[in-house]
Amino acid sequence: MRFLAFILLAGIHTSLLAQENGNPKKAQMGSVVGNILDNLSGKALPFANVVLTDMNTAVKRSIVADKNGGFEFDRTPFGFYRLTVDVVGFAKTNIDSIRVHADRPDVNLNDVRLNAAGTSLDEVIVYAEKPLIENKDGKLTYNVAESPLSSGSNASEMLKNLPLMNANPDGTLLLRGKEPLILMDEKPVNLSGQQLSDLLESLPANVVEKVEVMLNPPPEYATYPGGVINIITKKGRVGVYKKINFSAGSRKEIAVSGNFNYRSSKLNISSSAGYGAVEVRGNSYSHRQNIYKDSVNYFYSESAFTNRSKHPNARVQVDYDFTKKSSLSVVYQGNLNFFNNNSSALYTNRDSLLRVYKASSRANSYDGIGYSHGFNTSYQWKGKNPVEKLQAYAGLSFSKNDNDRDFYQQFLRADFLPTGLDSTQLQLTDNYITSFHTNVNYNKPLNDTGTTFLSVGSSYSSNTYHNILNTSFLRRIDRVFVGNDLLSNNFYFRQSIFTVRAALIIGMPRHIRLIVGAQAERTGAEFEFIKGNAPNANNAYWRILPSVTIRKEFDKQLNMSLVFRETIRRPGITELNPSIDYGDPYNIRFGNPYIQPSLTDNFDLNLSYVEKNFNINGSLGYNRIKNVFNSIRTLIDSGKTQTTYQNISDQEEYQASLWAGITLAKRLRISVSGGYNYNKYSEREKLLYRYVDRGTFYTTFNYSYAPDNLTNIEANNRYTSFAGPQGRSRSNINMSLSVQRKFFKRKMILTLSAIDPFGLQKFNGYTTGTNFNIESFSVQNTQNFRIAVSYQFSKVIVKSNLNSKDKKDALEKLKK
Repeated sequence: MRFLAFILLAGIHTSLLAQENGNPKKAQMGSVVGNILDNLSGKALPFANVVLTDMNTAVKRSIVADKNGGFEFDRTPFGFYRLTVDVVGFAKTNIDSIRVHADRPDVNLNDVRLNAAGTSLDEVIVYAEKPLIENKDGKLTYNVAESPLSSGSNASEMLKNLPLMNANPDGTLLLRGKEPLILMDEKPVNLSGQQLSDLLESLPANVVEKVEVMLNPPPEYATYPGGVINIITKKGRVGVYKKINFSAGSRKEIAVSGNFNYRSSKLNISSSAGYGAVEVRGNSYSHRQNIYKDSVNYFYSESAFTNRSKHPNARVQVDYDFTKKSSLSVVYQGNLNFFNNNSSALYTNRDSLLRVYKASSRANSYDGIGYSHGFNTSYQWKGKNPVEKLQAYAGLSFSKNDNDRDFYQQFLRADFLPTGLDSTQLQLTDNYITSFHTNVNYNKPLNDTGTTFLSVGSSYSSNTYHNILNTSFLRRIDRVFVGNDLLSNNFYFRQSIFTVRAALIIGMPRHIRLIVGAQAERTGAEFEFIKGNAPNANNAYWRILPSVTIRKEFDKQLNMSLVFRETIRRPGITELNPSIDYGDPYNIRFGNPYIQPSLTDNFDLNLSYVEKNFNINGSLGYNRIKNVFNSIRTLIDSGKTQTTYQNISDQEEYQASLWAGITLAKRLRISVSGGYNYNKYSEREKLLYRYVDRGTFYTTFNYSYAPDNLTNIEANNRYTSFAGPQGRSRSNINMSLSVQRKFFKRKMILTLSAIDPFGLQKFNGYTTGTNFNIESFSVQNTQNFRIAVSYQFSKVIVKSNLNSKDKKDALEKLKK
C-alpha cells in the first residue's frame, strides 16, 4: 500500500517539477524523427536537407540528416507542422499535418521515400497518425511499444494485460475464453503446451512493437476456434541501435537483457539476449466429500509449494529485401529453463463427523532443465497489384525437458504421530520434441482494383514426441531403488497435419464483401509403445472445413460481419499421454490416447463502431460442438479420484463479448472489455456425470494517463470466473499499475510497477461428480513491486548544415 502511494506521488511530483522548473512551454514538447530513403533502390540518402515548419507561426527549423539518412527534431513544441525534404536529384517532398501533441509527443515517420526528380513533380503527403488502439476489419491492434506495463515483463504477462485476454488457472492464455493460435511477425510459431509457455515467458516484452488480435481470422487461419494473435517485433530505424534493460522485483525476480539492431537499405538485423530468474510461492487446500451408498466420509488436503526457475534466452532475426517486392526473413529463437520446485502436503481422512482417523504427509521435489531451439524462414513476394502476394514459411524446432521427481510419503496415525511406514518413489522423465512445418499462401487478384481475389494455400506440419518415464521405489530392506515397470513407459507420439485450402473474396456493391472458403485436411496420429501398459494406437482422418463471411460497411465508422466457419480442436499430448501422474497419490491424472478431435460449427455476428475518441467492438456467437472432449474426474473404490479425458456427446455454446476504448481527455484513455460463454450439455451427460450448464465470465479494465509528455501511468484490472462441466473456479481481481518516466532526451526509461498491490492471486473452486463434491482454494504470491530501467544507445544526429562540397561527395558516393 505504501509502495502504491509512492508510485502515485512520484508520478505527480515529476509532473509538477516539469511544469514548475524552467519555461512552462518546454514541458509541452515532443520530437519528430524518421529516415530518408531512395524509393527505387531502398538505399539511405545521407545528408539530406530537412526543414520542419510550424504551420501556425511559419517558424522554420533546418537540419541535415546523418550518413544513414536519419533525422531528429527534438524539443519540438506542440502544434501542427510541415516537413520538407530536399535532396539534389530527387523530387522535393512535403509531409503536411504532422501533429505533435500530448497524446503523441514523439512522432516517428519511419521511412520517408523520395522519387527521382525526373519521374515526378514535387510531392505533398498528408500525414495521418495511427491511434494507439486500432479497430479495423475485425482486428484489434494494440501498439504496446510504449506501454509501461510492458517494461520489465515478458510476452506472457504482456498478453494477459490486453483486453479480451485472460488466463485459466493453469496459466494457459485465452482469447474470448478459448486458446488462440500464436503468430510472430505473421508466421505461425508451431508450438504448443510447454514449448509455447517457455517461449512467451522467456521473450522480453520490450522487443514487441504491437500485437494484432484477429477476432475473425483471415481465410488461411479460419479453422482455428480461438482466433489468432500476431506478435509483431520491433524492426528499428536505419543505422545501429543498442539497448540494455534491467528489472528486479520483490518476488525475488530479476531480469537483464540487451537489444542490438542494425538496419540498412536492404538488410535488417534484430537481436536480443537475456537472462531471467523468478520464484513463485503458494499454498492451497482441498476438501472432498466422498458419498457412498451407506456412508459419507471426507478427505482433506493442505499443501504449499515453492517454484524457482532461471531462463536464459536469445533471439536473432535477419530480414533482407532483394527488391521492393521480394524479401527473405530468417529467425532463430533459443530458450533454456532451469527449474527447482518443492512442495509439501498433509492429507487427512475424516469420518462423517469430520474426525481424523488416518493421515499422511508427502514431500515432493522436482528438478530439471529444458531447452528449445527454433529456426524459421520465410519468403514474401508482392506483385504490381498490392493484393497479389506470395508467402512461404518453413520452420524446424527441437526441445528437450528433463524432469527428476522425488516423492517421499510418511503415513501417520489419527494423532499425526508416525506409524513407522513410509514410501519413497522416483520418477525420471525425459521428453524430446521435434517439430517441422511449412506453409505457402498466394493471393491472386481477379480485377484491377483488387477488391476481388482468390486466396489459396497449403501447409504441412509434423510433430514427434518421445517420452521416457522410469519409475522406481525405495526398497526398505536394503535401501535400494527397484524399478516399477507398471508405472514406467517409453513411447513415441507422432502427429502430422496436411492441409490445402482455397477462398474467394468478392467485393460487391454497397460496400459488401463476401468471403467463401474451404479447407481440406488430413491428420495422422500414432502411439508407438516401446515400454508401457497401453497398446499401440493409430488414428487418421480427413476433414473438410468450410467458412463463409459477409461483411458490410455502412460508413467509415460502422461495419458489421456475419461469419460461419467450421473449426477443429485436436487433442494434444496432454490429453493423449497415458503416463500416470502420481504427484498427488490421492488424485491421479493421465491422458487417453484414443480420444477423437471435436468439430465446431461457429456462427458469429460482429459489430464495430470507430470514431476518433470512441471505439467499440461487440460480438454474439453460437457454437455447436460435436464429439467434444473434456477432462472427467471420478471417485474410484480406493477412495482416490482419477482425472482423464473422454469424448462426450455434443455441446452447445452461447457467447458474447464487448470491447470499448474511450478517450475521456487528451491525456486520459480507458478501455473496458468483457465476455460471457455459456455451455449447455446434453441430458445424458447431466444424468451420468452430474454435468451442470454453466457460464464463464471474464472482464478487464485498463486506463492510461499521461501527466506530461515524459510520464505515463497505466493500469490493468482483471477478473475471471471459469466454468467446466463438473464445477467452477473463480479468481479475485488482479491488478497491475505502472508509472513510466523518460530521462536524458528519452534515451533512458524508468518504470515502477505494482502487480497485485492489494493482495495475492486467489482461486476458489468447486467440483461435483457422481459420488463426490470438492471445495478448493489456492493462492500464489503474485504480489510484486518491480523497478525496470532501460537505456537506448542511439546515433548522434547532425544539427548543422554541411557545405555543398560535402553534400556533393556524399551523393557521388551514393550513386556508386
